[in-house]
Amino acid sequence: MDLICRFVFKDGKEFGESIDIYDNHLIVKVRERFIAVPMKCVSFDGEKIILTDFDEEKALELGIKWVEKSKAVTEEELKNFGFGDGD
Repeated sequence: MDLICRFVFKDGKEFGESIDIYDNHLIVKVRERFIAVPMKCVSFDGEKIILTDFDEEKALELGIKWVEKSKAVTEEELKNFGFGDGD
């Protein structure tokens, strides 16, 4: 069962879109923010994902941690690791 790139629903309404699984949490993009919902609060109903109640404050905190670990590497960081155009 693929849980990524699916619409996520909570209380019968569209809530966001699933984008990753991280540390036994489903990462959901909700407008401009990302939250991490514990997998025990996630169920799959055909094409859509249904969420039960969860601690939204904690989900936002974990979502912020996911964003921080997922930041793209800058060109300068690549050069520091020996990658780049050789300038």
